[in-house]
Amino acid sequence: MLYLNLRMYILLTSYLVLLPGMNNFPGNSTGNEIGHEGYRAVIAYQDGFLAAGSGGRIDWISVSGNITRSEKFPGESFNGLLLYNQQVVAAGDHGAIMTSSGDGILKKNDSGTSKNINSLALFKGIVIAGADGGNIVLSDMNGPFRIIRLPLKGNVVSVSAGATECFGVTDEGEILRSDSGISWDIFDFNSVYSDYYGTCSFTKVLATENRIAVTGVKSDGSPVLFLSHLGGVWTERYLNYTDDQGAQGLLTDIPNDIFFDKPGDQFFLICDEGKMMVLPSCTQCNELRVVATVSLRGIAGNDNTILIAGEHFYYETLNLR
Repeated sequence: MLYLNLRMYILLTSYLVLLPGMNNFPGNSTGNEIGHEGYRAVIAYQDGFLAAGSGGRIDWISVSGNITRSEKFPGESFNGLLLYNQQVVAAGDHGAIMTSSGDGILKKNDSGTSKNINSLALFKGIVIAGADGGNIVLSDMNGPFRIIRLPLKGNVVSVSAGATECFGVTDEGEILRSDSGISWDIFDFNSVYSDYYGTCSFTKVLATENRIAVTGVKSDGSPVLFLSHLGGVWTERYLNYTDDQGAQGLLTDIPNDIFFDKPGDQFFLICDEGKMMVLPSCTQCNELRVVATVSLRGIAGNDNTILIAGEHFYYETLNLR
């Protein structure tokens, strides 16, 4: 069972008295960020978390929900975070890539592209970044970054690596797959499955030990989650739920990130409008929870704690069990 901590309780109970434009959410710095700004990526880091986003902001957050360190890089906006051999890698708009050295100080690297970098993954010792314009940016961090331009219709919005294969998705419904990080197979999901599921735009991919999960939105605006064991055949996991009054419902908000809780064998989707959906192995046991008052953009897990983060630099730690 997942419980909100005290800070979340205070946030939710105070929501009714918030005025439009007020940014009094946990983790705010100046309160002058506009609605679409805030955290865009989170990862587990040591015994806590890292969160990054617009304004070049990177925060170190403890499992108890305290910011223990914060840095800002004016002019940057970060969309992805990664740990590589104890180094922090942050990437974002206009091809920005920054890495930390032995002293922990982040310094800018030349990514070789000016395209927005949307996501990072570590695969077989290679840092792989998904970027706009159908670009894959990669490096073993011992030399310059290399650009691989793929014949894609869309932008590579997310990448995720398993032990033997790396996957990516685009906002035009394409699924990428590679066992090397250099040579990529392209699967046009919409061409194959549009008669079954309609046309989809993907937002996130997650490779777990036994399954690959892809989230997105259909052309009619409804959110979707597809699962595959090998990456070839995809099935839809219905986003239905039963509320506290026993009424049936369907998720209507776009999922922006996904996390897999291995001990609990369950997926977490975090979505617009502060929604979080929990999807256990029981397909009839989905739960929809309102956990924030802003759209959520990132989720990460560390032992028995998860961090959710999103607009207005809102963040909260939640206990898994």
